[in-house]
Amino acid sequence: MENRIQALKELESFKFDFMLNNVVTLCHQCNLCDNLSLTKKNEPWFKIFCYQFVRNLETVERINMSKSKDIRESRCRSLMYWIYDKVVNYYGKIEINSNNKIIDELLKVWKSFNGSDVNNALSSKCEVPGNSQFTNIEKMKRKKKMSDYCENYSELKSFLTKTFYGNCHIYYDYFKDSFLEFSNIAKEQNIECSEISNCSRFCKNYDPDDILKKSKCEVIEILKEKKEYIKKDECDALTAEAASKKTCETKEVRISEFTFSDNRAIILILFSLWGILLSFLFMYKMTPFRSWISSKLGKKKIIRDSFNEQSDDESLDANYESLNKNMQNEGYSIAYNSDWNSLE
Repeated sequence: MENRIQALKELESFKFDFMLNNVVTLCHQCNLCDNLSLTKKNEPWFKIFCYQFVRNLETVERINMSKSKDIRESRCRSLMYWIYDKVVNYYGKIEINSNNKIIDELLKVWKSFNGSDVNNALSSKCEVPGNSQFTNIEKMKRKKKMSDYCENYSELKSFLTKTFYGNCHIYYDYFKDSFLEFSNIAKEQNIECSEISNCSRFCKNYDPDDILKKSKCEVIEILKEKKEYIKKDECDALTAEAASKKTCETKEVRISEFTFSDNRAIILILFSLWGILLSFLFMYKMTPFRSWISSKLGKKKIIRDSFNEQSDDESLDANYESLNKNMQNEGYSIAYNSDWNSLE
């Protein structure tokens, strides 16, 4: 913001407005404020305001000595607006039509400052306006804006059409805003525009030299609220550079932490167990380990079957042997039947 203000001070109208609000350091005729009959003349806020006003009268007189009639009128118009704006907005608690008669008292100071030079056509002092001119601050504001635009047009043209000029983006921004504001006012208040002596050629053709299109300092807005701009060619270069970097940009993707309380852990464990089981089954079928196990199991079965058959044979042999012994020991046990003899 400070850089913007310093750059715009190159414009005479802006520099003058800035000077009107400077702190009072040296004032030769500020004693005029002490001769007022106003009851508030001893209040600090009014003393500061009145001293600042007298100092500005001295400033305008000094500046206008080397200016044309149009510029002198513009400076006096700016001073009038400064007074009205201060009373209405800065000291908002004070009403213009109140019994304090703030404007009337300041006009008395103005008359005392001018003295006998009031009727001198060659005087660089501003003519004292009538009280009726301080009744419509909006009209006064419109006229000041139009007057400033018309005065600054030539200066801004020289700044914006040069090939190389520092802070050109600031002037482009300022001119664009001023152009839009002026065109809107002049369109609705064409009569007011024609009343301003240095604005006659702008009231219908708002940009006669087509500065917006011919400017060598076209800029692109970055931050509207902060009035930050960049030159169009610089913006295009940065855009191309950013696009080239974007194609090979690596982007870090954040992966959420994996814990056993996560549902995904259960699914992963089940799949792992299933995979282990299938792996063992595959190894069993595809490796010699299967034939070795089958061989071992087959041998065990043969031995078991042989053992069972041998046990059965031994049982039968034991039975036969026992039976033979019984028969030898007991002999034939056959009873004699006497009836057979009788039949003979």
